[in-house]
Amino acid sequence: MCPAKMPPSSADARPKADQLPRGQVVLVCAGVWLIYAAVYASVFVLSGYPAGSALRGAIANALPDGLLALVVIATARRLAWPGTGAQRFFAVHAFLAPGLSLAAASLKYALLWVDVSLFGTGSEFRFNWGIAAWHLFLSLLVYVATAGAAHAQVNARRIRSAAEAIEKAETLRARAELSALRAQLNPHFLFNVLHSVLGLVRRDPQLAERSLERLGDLLRYALHVHRDGVDWTALRHEWEFTECYLDLETIRLGERLRTKIQADPAALDRLVPSFSLQPLVENAIRHGIAPHAGGGSLRISAALNGGSLRLEVENDCEGLSPSSPAGESGMGLRVLQERLEALYGGRATLQAGATPDGRFRVVLDLPATGIAEEP
Repeated sequence: MCPAKMPPSSADARPKADQLPRGQVVLVCAGVWLIYAAVYASVFVLSGYPAGSALRGAIANALPDGLLALVVIATARRLAWPGTGAQRFFAVHAFLAPGLSLAAASLKYALLWVDVSLFGTGSEFRFNWGIAAWHLFLSLLVYVATAGAAHAQVNARRIRSAAEAIEKAETLRARAELSALRAQLNPHFLFNVLHSVLGLVRRDPQLAERSLERLGDLLRYALHVHRDGVDWTALRHEWEFTECYLDLETIRLGERLRTKIQADPAALDRLVPSFSLQPLVENAIRHGIAPHAGGGSLRISAALNGGSLRLEVENDCEGLSPSSPAGESGMGLRVLQERLEALYGGRATLQAGATPDGRFRVVLDLPATGIAEEP
């Protein structure tokens, strides 16, 4: 058996949406900063500065912007948008951007002044408004680029976390729905089988006793499905369960029920929903064969058809369509349709109708995507 598994339920298994991994932050910032400093060093070398001066100048220019980037990332982690509101979001950045950029530009000038004072050739350090404006512009550009990238990643992680939460909720909803449908199907199935057996108690006690033995075989499978929450099983188990049900109906109907069953051996290893074949057979017998004095013939087949597993149940007389308003008698087919929708999401089809030769056929097409792993 291969029952469906519950997804992990711990919310702690995934990172919080508003937190960036610290290791990732360090690696990305270190890589970008090295590239930024290398560009500065290359410009200084191409401008004729000695290698030592070019390296110190690159550090003096890149280090403040690197620290600025770290401050911006920390701010982005605490300033979520749209959660905090657009007005507050833009107001905070409008206040921080010029202030932090000015601080970074000032630190650049301070480091350059220290470099000239310690390693200079005697020339005095001179302040240049044009160069200062350029430093301020670069720092402001670093602020904007870093803030945009940080907020984009924070929002991307939040969206991904929300999508995972929605998917988890949908999975849990589907599991709850399947459990409810199994709870509906088991009483329905037991009611119909017991009704058939009780009809034999007075008429033929010995036959009723044999029927109860077969009923015990049916109940073992039905209880296993209900107790263990089995949504998927190998077709061979459904096939054996249906054959057991046919034995029970043959005891009740005798020669009025004539059956022909055929299954592709390769199809028997495919996974199918539990209780997917028996309701089709029950529908054919209860509504197409049992009501007629002469009974009728029943044909059951299972075969692989391209990427699909096709189950067909055909009988002589008109049966009950899955869309017919049949009340309790049609619950098995209705519940089966609902379970197919929950399990396959529209990738399985259940069709029923009259054939050109006057018979009635129900065709169930399932995606042949899984193979059962037997213990």
